[in-house]
Amino acid sequence: MKSNPFYFLSLAAFGLAGCTDESPVVPDLSTPVISDLALTPNSKIEPYNGQIFKSDWNSIPFYLKVSDPEGVQEVEINVKPAFENQLQSQYADQFELLNTNEIFNKDRVDPKMNMTFGGEDVNFDPYTIEWSGTYSVAELPILAGPYEVVVDATDVNGNKTSLEDSTSYQTTVFIDRWYAPLIYRPYGLPSSVSGISGSELAMDGGILKTTDPLSSPLKFIWVKLVDKDVIEDYKGNANQTVFEERIWGESVVFEKSGDVLPPMIEYPDNVIELTFNGLFESDPIVLPDGKGDLSLVVWAEDEAGNISRKVFPIEVN
Repeated sequence: MKSNPFYFLSLAAFGLAGCTDESPVVPDLSTPVISDLALTPNSKIEPYNGQIFKSDWNSIPFYLKVSDPEGVQEVEINVKPAFENQLQSQYADQFELLNTNEIFNKDRVDPKMNMTFGGEDVNFDPYTIEWSGTYSVAELPILAGPYEVVVDATDVNGNKTSLEDSTSYQTTVFIDRWYAPLIYRPYGLPSSVSGISGSELAMDGGILKTTDPLSSPLKFIWVKLVDKDVIEDYKGNANQTVFEERIWGESVVFEKSGDVLPPMIEYPDNVIELTFNGLFESDPIVLPDGKGDLSLVVWAEDEAGNISRKVFPIEVN
């Protein structure tokens, strides 16, 4: 029996057709998604932008979820100072800046939390980065001030979030410390201050150098009366209207300087106060016409580089 060459050609053609009918493999190019834990309708990622960690806190808690349908391979959390030049050399043996880069993956052994990588979700509920205590990432007391937080994630195919395409999570937080300048209103008074348009701003309270051994003298004061608070206004080009601005002393972190700091009140135990009314006595802040709710932003630095920032609501009648 002779073989039919057309029979074999037909089989070959059928085989080729079968191969070409297969769907092409689409490469995974999507990055992981960083989101809130969705525990409540109003839940959000923490730390959130502008979050303030008061002086009795010793950590930043992270509440967030990282998701990827192909699997999450790694999560990276970076916390760094907003100002690299904040720590002054003469105080370098007393303080440090909070600066850490934490990488979480299947190889990490962490006594604080057990995480499983390779699946679709990784939850931080919460995970804390601490600056004192057993798990502290700092060896010395940290400087108070603004810190920048960035969270990145990589999936099992190597796709990584980035700041360039806004897939990273980025925020700015403020850390208060008890040895930093204390910006305050007297106990029992509301944080808001009322005044009449066209009149001079008068408010009780001030800025203190505290009794803490790590507290250092005041060096720089920056006060702004603005239409709204913008936590990153120190970077410039903020979307806010500035009605009045005053500067005293010389900044540790900015190229800003102003008049000499006014005389301060000295109390027992080395407490030193610069009152608001004393600051504004020679150059008062006048409340503008036609404006209702404003904000007074007070920024204070000490010689060590600690930065304090507080916002007081101003009601203009």
